[in-house]
Amino acid sequence: MDKFANMQAFQSVAESGNFAESARRLGIANSVVSKRIKDLEASLGAQLFIRTTRSVSLTDAGRTYLTHVQKIFEDLNDIEANIRQDSRTPSGTIKLTAPLSFGMQYLAPPLSSYLLKYPNVTIRTHLSDRFVDIAAEGFDVAIRIGTMKDSNLVARKLIHARRVVCASPAYFKKYGRPEKPADLKNHNCLSYLNLAEGKSWPFKVGGKRVWQPVSGNFLSDNGDLLYQAALSGCGIALLPTFIVGSALAEKTLQVALEDYEETDFDIHAVYQQTKHLSGKVRTLIDHLAQTLKV
Repeated sequence: MDKFANMQAFQSVAESGNFAESARRLGIANSVVSKRIKDLEASLGAQLFIRTTRSVSLTDAGRTYLTHVQKIFEDLNDIEANIRQDSRTPSGTIKLTAPLSFGMQYLAPPLSSYLLKYPNVTIRTHLSDRFVDIAAEGFDVAIRIGTMKDSNLVARKLIHARRVVCASPAYFKKYGRPEKPADLKNHNCLSYLNLAEGKSWPFKVGGKRVWQPVSGNFLSDNGDLLYQAALSGCGIALLPTFIVGSALAEKTLQVALEDYEETDFDIHAVYQQTKHLSGKVRTLIDHLAQTLKV
């Protein structure tokens, strides 16, 4: 039984006082209106109309039910109107979290252009390389990089990214270039603590994800520090191209193990599952997907 359709039929008959007129307004057959009213009365266990050959009138139960049905439809119309208005002119505060290095380098332009477009929105950014539980900490959106783990969050891919093994030309000249992931055991690996606690690096080998154990004398929870260490010739690092891209272009860093790179290292916007995503969050994610450049 479609209770919503039955309620619509009931309200139409109650307000018009005529089954045939209600059928015309709803664009359905007279018999369908009659069946919907019968189904509704059966589910309620109460008679809603007094029917005669000349008229249709409400019972006491029908008048009580009509009051509540009208309120339900009025509330629904108000909700839909508010959602449509929110979608056209988003307003309110968005709490957004993102990795520190990425946020510092790339988020200002798209966030600024979004705020120029939607001046009634306020964005509160929190940049941190630690894993943020957005539900527990009250965030609307998180920017996350890399493979998305199974969770109750919705992830939308914003842009493709790469994470590369790299070192300075001087380092490769002195210590050699690894040809396969297992060769990293012979190198001083500068490791990101938030990736397997700095103990191993992920690669694609034979179509499967493989974790290669690594070790080295410099570990950090910040990619920029590792970048500077790699530039100085201190060791070999696994870093995203949004950090090392300019150095690769200028050839102050060089890439190794390209054939073993992960292929699913992308940048996503994640948010909590909801039946009705707010206009402010939806428009921000859409804007990031359209304007984010790395």
